[in-house]
Amino acid sequence: MPCRKTYMAAFATAEACDSNTALLASGELRALEPIFKIYGQRRSFSGPIVTLKVFEDNVLVRQLLETRGEGRVLVIDGGGSKRCALVGGNLAQSAQNMGWSGIVVNGCIRDVDEINACDIGVRALGSNPLKSNKKAIGEKHAPISIAGTLIRDGEWLYADSDGILISKMELSI
Repeated sequence: MPCRKTYMAAFATAEACDSNTALLASGELRALEPIFKIYGQRRSFSGPIVTLKVFEDNVLVRQLLETRGEGRVLVIDGGGSKRCALVGGNLAQSAQNMGWSGIVVNGCIRDVDEINACDIGVRALGSNPLKSNKKAIGEKHAPISIAGTLIRDGEWLYADSDGILISKMELSI
């Protein structure tokens, strides 16, 4: 089914920061550095995190996005490489169909117009039309460090137009 436009309730990261100063002070709530561009129909998205560490290889990205997302967010540490894309239109479509809430890529995407038509939130460093390698090298569910923040599998991610927050627990919104 083609990507479609839907709307979801907005979550305000600025409000979350203002009302959770103790969690910010303790490090249980962290803000990622503002290095990501916004793609996809969902300007605001959240969910439990699934981590993935790869480098210029998207085989494991496809494997995860073709499983049931159940409202989770895939956070991909692509090593910050801008030499090729780790997510394209077909994977964004698959993620939407499988129920993923969003994808954050410390790397590039491609097929921007297709991704922008999908009902999913996507954040990435930029776009690059080149395909990635297909060697299936990487590590699922491992701690990763992107945008100045250590992120663990199972933590919660909250994203909107203001930025991206990582929380050790689900926040009440």
